[in-house]
Amino acid sequence: MIEVTVERIGARGDGVAELDGRPVFVPLTAPGDRVRARPIGRRGDGIFARLDSVLAPGAGRATPPCPHYGACGGCALQHIAVTGYRRWKSRRVTEALARRGISGIEPRPVRTTPPGSRRRATVAALRRGRRVILGYHARASHDLVAIEVCPVLVPPIVALLAPLGTASLRILERGERATFVITETETGIDLVVDMDRSPSLAAREVLAAFAEDHDLARVSWRRRDITEPIAWRRPALLNFAGVAVDLPPGAFIQASAVGEAAIRDAVIDEIEIADRIADLYAGCGTLSFPLAQVAQVWAVEGDAAMVAAINAAARAAGFSHRIVAECRDLARRPLVPEELDRFAAVVFDPPRAGARKQAEALAESAVPRVVAVSCDPGTFARDGRILLDGGYRLESVTPIDQFLWSAAVELVAVFRRSGPR
Repeated sequence: MIEVTVERIGARGDGVAELDGRPVFVPLTAPGDRVRARPIGRRGDGIFARLDSVLAPGAGRATPPCPHYGACGGCALQHIAVTGYRRWKSRRVTEALARRGISGIEPRPVRTTPPGSRRRATVAALRRGRRVILGYHARASHDLVAIEVCPVLVPPIVALLAPLGTASLRILERGERATFVITETETGIDLVVDMDRSPSLAAREVLAAFAEDHDLARVSWRRRDITEPIAWRRPALLNFAGVAVDLPPGAFIQASAVGEAAIRDAVIDEIEIADRIADLYAGCGTLSFPLAQVAQVWAVEGDAAMVAAINAAARAAGFSHRIVAECRDLARRPLVPEELDRFAAVVFDPPRAGARKQAEALAESAVPRVVAVSCDPGTFARDGRILLDGGYRLESVTPIDQFLWSAAVELVAVFRRSGPR
């Protein structure tokens, strides 16, 4: 057992102390906390420890609002007071930039999302004997923590957790696991059951009755890459700039409507008058349709179902002359400079791994303005460094705290070409 004083919060949301010149990482601690902790392993050149007790709380500690906090691995920072929490989110961005030699840019104020606003969740279920544990994984573990409430999620999803656990008892065999992807749409809940087997007749009947009893928009079953309908009662719709998009089952959308609006507004605010815009990694058109209000948009996305959803929604809304979507794996086949040079602006919103190859192509292009959306400051800084080395100037960075109380931070950044390619 060791006693240390926490000095700061690390990139994963753990408190970081020093012991004999080595960092000590202690989850669930705040700056200024004097704690007793048990070393349980290594992390890089440091020590990873489990919190035993807080001997003296620091000034930045707050009371976590969730009764599952500490056991559940879904949140890392509920115990940090608001001011310090927002300051840390902003610092996550500046530190990632500094590691790539990018300085001289002060992030704008963090745009936050409130509790009870997250509209999509992935929960796991495990049947043990005559009961089912439904919830989130414990921190860095395959163990499940049963969840009854969640202050992050929208109330309709929270209300579904207990009955979904009950229904799972009739779906799962003993020792069997399942994953549920739950999305709140404007027409109801979209539920996807993800398992490594096909549904039995009994499971189909249970899920069909569950959809009816809880007025779900639809239920699907996904096995590996194959998704089949179980109970499709009505389309699962979201509106982007007034255009209704019928989402593919379990499709990626921004985690909250508030976070989506913050990203959309930050992007639109930075797009000057343009005749043609490329929206890369377009998803289901979250940004494509707002951008189509001011320009012609070429939306590029690697998921064929989401591309089909964009094109179908554009046709139905009479937007086919403003927006066209193409299915293309940008990690393997990025747009080349000759293609990019047709656009007055490019927006890209890649997955967590970033867009190294696309950034390299942009650095070789003549596109005057690039707006980057990112869910990982580290890969953003890497891609941003490529753009800067290619003659762009970083004008602004707006952090967005869409994943409340997690270590994640999203951002919108604006680059303008200031030199030759």
